[in-house]
Amino acid sequence: MRFFAVLLACFCFLNSPAFAGEMVLGTIFELKGSLAPTAQEALNGALLAAKKINESGKHSKIQLEIESSTGQPSGILKVVDSLVETRKIIAATGIISEDTALTAAPAFQAANLPFLCSGAQADYLSHIGSNIFSLAVPDIRTGQLLAEFSTNSMLVNNIMLIRSDLSDSSARQADSFARRFKQNGGNIMAEMRITEADQNLSFISEKLKDLIPPENTNSTVVDDTVGASDFDDSAAEITIQKRDAEPDRPQVDAVIIFTPAHIVAKLLEQLKNTKPYPILGGMTFDTVFMQQRMQEYPDTIYYASQASMDREAPIVRSFVKSYEGLFGNAPQTGYAALGFDSIMLLAAAGEKDSTAAGIRNGLARITNFEGVCGKISFHGNGAEKPIYIIQMESGQKSLATMLE
Repeated sequence: MRFFAVLLACFCFLNSPAFAGEMVLGTIFELKGSLAPTAQEALNGALLAAKKINESGKHSKIQLEIESSTGQPSGILKVVDSLVETRKIIAATGIISEDTALTAAPAFQAANLPFLCSGAQADYLSHIGSNIFSLAVPDIRTGQLLAEFSTNSMLVNNIMLIRSDLSDSSARQADSFARRFKQNGGNIMAEMRITEADQNLSFISEKLKDLIPPENTNSTVVDDTVGASDFDDSAAEITIQKRDAEPDRPQVDAVIIFTPAHIVAKLLEQLKNTKPYPILGGMTFDTVFMQQRMQEYPDTIYYASQASMDREAPIVRSFVKSYEGLFGNAPQTGYAALGFDSIMLLAAAGEKDSTAAGIRNGLARITNFEGVCGKISFHGNGAEKPIYIIQMESGQKSLATMLE
């Protein structure tokens, strides 16, 4: 009940009539359907940002006009029209899913209003027009960085790649990962493609069994611990295994997964009931839906996130404390940080000129903005920012490393 009371108070305060000196910003989040809990975290971040700005007196007051979407194209266009024509916004942000973003962005471009997409990772989103900006690290770059992590930090050579073949965000991450992993000398022992939304996945566990080499009794295994951090405040370590002799046939070092979240959940259940392997996953692991499911997996999981709540940076500590104080629990995903940073970026962009044109021009000039997601700069209309590798082991999350 506390959350809904706080949220209602935010709505009443933020949706009051605009006054001189106020920036009227629109938000759209997918608060219905499978992404709703994760989208709610992103909205919570946006609400917290507006509250902080309005209490600080350092920027123009922020008035948020909040809309939700089910993801259906007709509904998205109706929501955009409501924000533009009825609510009279000067800029908008939000949206964490690709299909919703690719429907809304052209509508905002046609209305000549800046739109900063919070979480969708489609590489071409920021090329739609001069009004469309993207905050999240895009799919191709995400795949490349995960490939570097797998070879340089996990030190894996032989993998099974389980990937979406559905022309979605996960598939683009998988394509990019596979190209870079092979360039780095990695060996993809099997590439298992998910071609249907509800595909029977038993063929994957059967293939893994086939890939297990005969036991080599002359081989010994020694644990070795290596640092995985690119900066001082994570202090994470990764335990790997070194063999004094390679088996006659290579064995799978890790399973790499780029699929939609509901497929990931099925795969984890299947793998923990056969032989659990270390897992590296893409951005679909970073959802509220996946948090409990990863805690139950008996081996280590590494996955990509747009932000880390475990960073010791003062801005992150302050954000987590304020979020927990307002909503009663700490954020579970990086999307909360994306929602927060999106509002802060729009406020900073409109600091000197709080018109649509001023925000559009201001966003394009932002360099080294200190956000909860890390340092943010815009190159063209796409943000340059880090991604984070989160480690889940024995139900505990920690920051493994930051990658740029």
